[in-house]
Amino acid sequence: MSIRLFAFIVMLVVSSGAAAADHALFENIIRFQAPDDWSVIMEKKDGNPQFIAFQVRDPADPGSNEITQVTVNAKLMHDSTFFQQQVDAATDKAKQLPGFEVAKAADPNVFRYYAMNGKTRYEYKETFYLVSHLLLHVRCVRPMLAETTQAWSDAYDKRCADLMQQLKPH
Repeated sequence: MSIRLFAFIVMLVVSSGAAAADHALFENIIRFQAPDDWSVIMEKKDGNPQFIAFQVRDPADPGSNEITQVTVNAKLMHDSTFFQQQVDAATDKAKQLPGFEVAKAADPNVFRYYAMNGKTRYEYKETFYLVSHLLLHVRCVRPMLAETTQAWSDAYDKRCADLMQQLKPH
């Protein structure tokens, strides 16, 4: 094997490092991929509701006692006409958080806001979909830490938006 071919193969393997892991809820009705570096910190894949929670590592998190997380929740609705009522209840609950402040979202289907968690300001991005009588709720939450870099924030925002888009019914 030539050095060039070997180097090319190594480059392919290394560049595929941003792989994604497959996840499913409700017996594969809800399927999605999340980045491999999003650690599953909690999951419930039986009964109703079901969810998967991920911790997203921000280099600024370790010394702060704060974590960045993404959750995908699914709840079977016996009557999908109550979808909007469920969404309204969730957004009303968010508006009761200390320091609630609505923020403009790039996607009109995303509810973006800031709120306080203890002494730390957090950014929330949430979206809700109705998929086969399932209320699907995707939530991206991150502390607004001064040490967080713009490059990390941009990558996180893109990955969160990609997940929301991936789960959006088409």
